[in-house]
Amino acid sequence: MSSRRCTILVALLLTTLAALAGFVPAGAADDDPGLRVAISSLDPTLLAPGRDVTMTGTVTNGSDRTWSAVQAYLVIPASPFTTRRQIDEAVEGGNTYTGVRVVDPGTFDEIGDLAPGQTAAFQVVVPYEQLGVTGAEGVYPVGVQILATDDTGNRSPTALARATTFLPLVSAATEPVPASVVWPFLMPDHRGPGGNYTDPEGLLTAVGPGGRLRNLLDLAGSTPASGASVVIDPALLVGVDDLAAGRHLPSRLKITDEQKAAAATFLADLLAFARPRSPWILGFDRPDVLALSSNPDLAGSLQGAIDRATEAALATHQLSGRRVTWPTRDGVSGDLLRDLRGNGDSPVIVTPRSLPDWEPRLGSLVQRETTSGPVPLLVDDAEDGDPAGEESVVTLRQRLLSEASLAVLERAIDPESRADAVVVVDPTWDPGADWATGELSTAFAAPFVQPTSLDSLLTRSLATYDGTVPTTARARPISRAQLVAASEIVAKGRTLSSIIAQSEGFDAALARDAAEVLAVRWRLDRPAGLAVANARARGAGDELDKITIEAPSSVTLSSSKGGFPLTIRNDTEEEIRIGVDLDSSNPALTIPAVEPVSVAAGERRTLTVQIDLGNQRTTFLTAHLATDDGQTVGAATTFRVRSSSISTVLWIAMGAAGVFVLITLARRFHRRRTGAPTAPSTDDDD
Repeated sequence: MSSRRCTILVALLLTTLAALAGFVPAGAADDDPGLRVAISSLDPTLLAPGRDVTMTGTVTNGSDRTWSAVQAYLVIPASPFTTRRQIDEAVEGGNTYTGVRVVDPGTFDEIGDLAPGQTAAFQVVVPYEQLGVTGAEGVYPVGVQILATDDTGNRSPTALARATTFLPLVSAATEPVPASVVWPFLMPDHRGPGGNYTDPEGLLTAVGPGGRLRNLLDLAGSTPASGASVVIDPALLVGVDDLAAGRHLPSRLKITDEQKAAAATFLADLLAFARPRSPWILGFDRPDVLALSSNPDLAGSLQGAIDRATEAALATHQLSGRRVTWPTRDGVSGDLLRDLRGNGDSPVIVTPRSLPDWEPRLGSLVQRETTSGPVPLLVDDAEDGDPAGEESVVTLRQRLLSEASLAVLERAIDPESRADAVVVVDPTWDPGADWATGELSTAFAAPFVQPTSLDSLLTRSLATYDGTVPTTARARPISRAQLVAASEIVAKGRTLSSIIAQSEGFDAALARDAAEVLAVRWRLDRPAGLAVANARARGAGDELDKITIEAPSSVTLSSSKGGFPLTIRNDTEEEIRIGVDLDSSNPALTIPAVEPVSVAAGERRTLTVQIDLGNQRTTFLTAHLATDDGQTVGAATTFRVRSSSISTVLWIAMGAAGVFVLITLARRFHRRRTGAPTAPSTDDDD
């Protein structure tokens, strides 16, 4: 007998003994064997008597050793889950992915040897009669387990790797349940202190052919429009548009025309996908709303900046939709929900961890009463456990069908149930370029599934959640120091906006600067977030410092009235319109303000200011630039103004002297014309 046949028989004997013992634990024989499994296809999508179950996928050896005699087995329990609570408890307990291995000859796949870094495909086909299921209606966890022999010759009956999904078995419902897939598109990159993106190459890759965001958008577009809902971060629209136009990029990066075209195509496709689906719009760059709620004295102006940045991005890209807030999993409290209530039609995305008394029978959309009124909540009921295997289009499809199946069973028992099937996709997930093999759209063809959008669900009567909500959030928001820096950006930006002639674009840019430093991403890198916020606050101040006023150190008037020059210097890249206020050291002296004037970018303008000192001989004036609403801009300049007027006595003396001179000249002139002849002169003797 060959050694290969012996190995197969020994492995078969071990797995048979394990199966006879009942459920096989799905733990690992090795701390980290390095094997990874992904399910590529599952047929059928719904379990049915007489239908063979076929599962395909791949096994990847990520370790530095060779695994030999690798085998793939289908695993399924005899009885299904019938409630979501059973699934949740199984996930948390780590038992969801256990079951009975099907070890009958011909039902498992002999993969062979896997060298380090190697990937191999598997296919297992099990007739319905050999599954060993009861045939009861519900959701059957079904998966694959990998057995192998290590490089020392040891082989354990315990699975070294696994992947699991769900296979529903349910008869057609009298009334289909609402189902929707929620597609989030968030901005993965950000701008650093200098204003350039920190990972533009990564964003270019993500939106280019075969990239994560490109794959996600293509998969989303394959689903029925009525069953797809989209959540968009406006920062992603602006960021991709910047890539396509070559803005805010480090000088070292050279983008090809093909990359720019790919970015522009992605942006156009994303907008074409979102517009007809009534998108839900996040605040610009997904702000840390918990930080804003914790600092009410700063929240008003900062929320205003977020709104301006959001509205500017939507207007630029001609997109409209319902505003939505997405706090983090542990970042929700009762006070936060009250503060986020707004006008009552802006939902908040939460998880069951924030609503511990929530049940699927209430539906994925509920409303919570607050002191400010009811606020709608979308419950993202994703499992909190550690799902086995890599996420794939197949697992997403089967999750949607399982949610719908459980909703059917729930409604059959409870006629008042509002259970539905709303699945929120992980925004960081990459479905891969070959996502079409999963045929996600087939899930909506099930007889008990009714494709429905989130907006459609929201317009229906919502159940009220009156259970508990955490009094305090467990998450730690970004620091108050970072919010203070953002407030400085807003304040200085407001001043700049009031003096810049064409301020609309400039105002939107500064609002974006402030909104970006409020992003929830900075919780993961607090020093960097504070550094960016402080740098932008200084930058806004530097712009104001480029606008100055100059005056002579001293001015001497020839009388009590006169004029003197003041020069406004504009070293910014924008045309400004600004006035001048003058204050005197003598409170009795009133000087009218100088009307605002326009100064082009990079130019100087000199004004002549008239003043009447009256009886004052000298005074000190302070000149500062001012906006229309009286805000001062930049540093003031102080100088002395004095009058050179002469006293009355001196004027009389000077007048008398002038008269005396005139009389003397007149007498001499008269004497020359009428005087006697004089004797001739004689020369002196030698």
